[in-house]
Amino acid sequence: MPNKPLKSLSSSLLSGIRWIRNLPRAFFTVNLSHNTGIKLFSLVLAILFWVYVMDQVDPEITKTFENVPIQLINLQELDQNNLKIMNQHDYFVNVEVVGRRNNVINLNSNSIYLWADMRGVKKGINTLSINKTINSEAVMINTILPSDIVLTVDQIVSLPKPVKVTLNGDYATSIYQDALMVNPDEIKVSGPESVVNTVAYLGGVINVSNLTSDLTKDISLVPYNYDGEIVNGITLDNNYSNVSLKLGKTKTVDLNVTVEGTPMEGYEVVSYKTIPESISIQGDVNKINTIDVISPEKIVLKGDEDATFIIEKDLILPEGVKATTANGPIQVEIEIEALQTKEFTFAAKDLPIVNLQENFMTDLAESEQMVTVKIREIESVIKTLAKADIHLYLNFSNVDKQGAYKLKVIISDQDNFNDIVIDPVYIDVNVIDQATNPGTTGNNGATGNSGNVGTPGSN
Repeated sequence: MPNKPLKSLSSSLLSGIRWIRNLPRAFFTVNLSHNTGIKLFSLVLAILFWVYVMDQVDPEITKTFENVPIQLINLQELDQNNLKIMNQHDYFVNVEVVGRRNNVINLNSNSIYLWADMRGVKKGINTLSINKTINSEAVMINTILPSDIVLTVDQIVSLPKPVKVTLNGDYATSIYQDALMVNPDEIKVSGPESVVNTVAYLGGVINVSNLTSDLTKDISLVPYNYDGEIVNGITLDNNYSNVSLKLGKTKTVDLNVTVEGTPMEGYEVVSYKTIPESISIQGDVNKINTIDVISPEKIVLKGDEDATFIIEKDLILPEGVKATTANGPIQVEIEIEALQTKEFTFAAKDLPIVNLQENFMTDLAESEQMVTVKIREIESVIKTLAKADIHLYLNFSNVDKQGAYKLKVIISDQDNFNDIVIDPVYIDVNVIDQATNPGTTGNNGATGNSGNVGTPGSN
């Protein structure tokens, strides 16, 4: 019986192990008041025997390592197939190992290598088995919890998305947006298909507060979904777009009419006006700033017009400028009146005298000369014109010695009338110097500073 001693030893060891396992319970139930020396000696022997068993027998134990990382290998397969792991992060599991105590105790998580192979991964949800190896021949991996990992994989796509520009603020008074040009107006967005499909537009912002001239600038773009929220996890082919903002301006200007020619003989154009008298125009800011008036087509009189009339004319607008308050032609009223003549007679002796030196006298008080003034004017003026509206006078500013003079009759408000005829144009006057002719009497007249100058003997 060669195996009998071996079985006996094995039985003894098992009995010893059971005794050691129950040792703590026996320790607390022993009555130390009897045979104290023997009992303490037995305890020491038991401890020594337990150390011997644990050191020499080396029982099999298990141990769990928590948060052991999993390596993803062959990730290039994803790039080659335009795939991407959604919400990718580091993956960890718990690993239970089993082996002899000494080997297990000397082991750490760095000795465990776990990996998942990306080959064969497809779009959608993928469940990957965890491969394992351990750097120990005496310890093996018993359990991995969880035993696999679940990856959501999406297809990488590139789709064009529109660029949308938001304008913040208010334009300056009378300024409006004429045109907004964006280049490029579409930009490709790349990323997981499920994310790219949520992108509604690429948004950028321009502040137009008090903007008064055209603006060109690059704006940065941000992807937004249909709810106006920022979308992350994608890339843009271009993060900027160039925006050209062309502004227009509204302005009210007067209308200026050009009339050529004359009406029928004996008639005159009194006035002309447009209906309306001003219009609102709009167009390019720089061009509008240079415009103060707008003209309709010119009006050419044929020479047979003898009454007021209204004619329609198209506006002449610069290129790129349009009228906003006038649709089509505007009306122009040409007021025409007949010319009439009115005659007034003045006595020469009643004409005011101005600028006569104090020592000079005239003989106008004895003059019988008469002055006739004929005024040709439009009917509306002639009807209300009175003699008191006409002011004649004689100017002696150039008379510096006595003698006979012909002085021109001057009308002070000549520019107020269309056509004036004075007959005679000159009045005969004798000027006497009282310093050399004492006792002489005559007319000194009034003094003043207006009018034209007559000269002795002038015609």
